[in-house]
Amino acid sequence: MFHRILVEDWQRALTILSFGIFAAVFLLTLARALRLGRDRVRHLEALPLEKDSHE
Repeated sequence: MFHRILVEDWQRALTILSFGIFAAVFLLTLARALRLGRDRVRHLEALPLEKDSHE
């Protein structure tokens, strides 16, 4: 059934390009997260998730 699906060369290239962009963004985000200093991590851990409702 799937042998009848025609895939053009530009569609294959687009798939590979989109995966490459995703992988690059993921790796850059991972590298930035791993390079954070301990004091910055503690600061980010302590940030509130919601505003106080009594303000």
